[in-house]
Amino acid sequence: MINKTTKIWKKIGRPSLATTIAVTVLAIGLTASLWVITLNGPTGTRPKTVRIEPGMSVASISRRLGRERIIQSPRFLRALAIVTGASRSFTAGDHPFDGSMTTWEVLRELRVPRDVTHSVTIPEGLRRERVIEILVSSLDLDREELDRMTTDSAFCRKVGVNADNLEGYLFPETYRVSVSAGEEQVLRVLIDHFHKIVDDDLKRSAALLDMTVHEVVTMASIIEGEAVIDSERDTISAVYHNRLKRRMRLQADPTVQYAIPDGPRRLFYKDYQFDSPYNTYRHSGLPPGPILSPGAASLRAAVNPARSDYLYFVAKGDGSHVFTKTAREHEAAKRQTKSARRQTWRQSSKRR
Repeated sequence: MINKTTKIWKKIGRPSLATTIAVTVLAIGLTASLWVITLNGPTGTRPKTVRIEPGMSVASISRRLGRERIIQSPRFLRALAIVTGASRSFTAGDHPFDGSMTTWEVLRELRVPRDVTHSVTIPEGLRRERVIEILVSSLDLDREELDRMTTDSAFCRKVGVNADNLEGYLFPETYRVSVSAGEEQVLRVLIDHFHKIVDDDLKRSAALLDMTVHEVVTMASIIEGEAVIDSERDTISAVYHNRLKRRMRLQADPTVQYAIPDGPRRLFYKDYQFDSPYNTYRHSGLPPGPILSPGAASLRAAVNPARSDYLYFVAKGDGSHVFTKTAREHEAAKRQTKSARRQTWRQSSKRR
């Protein structure tokens, strides 16, 4: 008895040689397509900048990008570069890549002219002079020219800063700056980033508090000088806003550190008597300007104070603070934190 399968084959006939070849070619094509799609796909790695040195070969560049997980397959990039002729137009310099780029997009980026750059990091909470030191040491810029430009009110206006100097406006961030950049170009990079952070939303929030941008930066610089723990920034901001509303002096230690000629250092009783418009123990209101460069978190806190009635705070010694509403509570908190610090010191001395 002939089975059903045999009958079916007899009906439709055996596949011809041409059909077999066509199916095979199609299968190979699909497999190759999937292979190319996989090799061309993004890696999902974090954004990074890779320096391509003059004279680097296609093979060296491909291996380098493979090690950095910019591409899936160094061989695939090398093959594409050779087949398309793109390798003849690769450019030296610092090329930005991110994990969403396909190998084709990486290939295009390698043909874009890029400068060689240096990385420079400006931490939060630094004064103008310290920022200048970092720029000089990292980028080989002229110290005197940077000092002149950052204290030139005309230059401040030129770059959109309504102040007599750039204290507080040299925004803390990690930058990549062209090795050919001069003093003005580098300063503009920092200030342009400041303007991006102090956007329209922040300015609207400032207007609701009847504050100018300069006052916001000044308040933020004091918050930056006091805060160690991020979650406390808005509460510290609330304390200063509440004191301003009640026409109380801010009595902020960071302003004294800025006022004294040899600060920052440990403060003594005589320092609080030092006569300077920046000394908020002697003068009411905000100081004339920022005392250091605040980060984005402190700028946001300056225009978004927490809802609280706190008027005082004292450092506990571990980075956090005790917040209180009355002078009596504040004095009690000072005694308590002083006692706790003394006890901690004794315990640590015993362990030595």
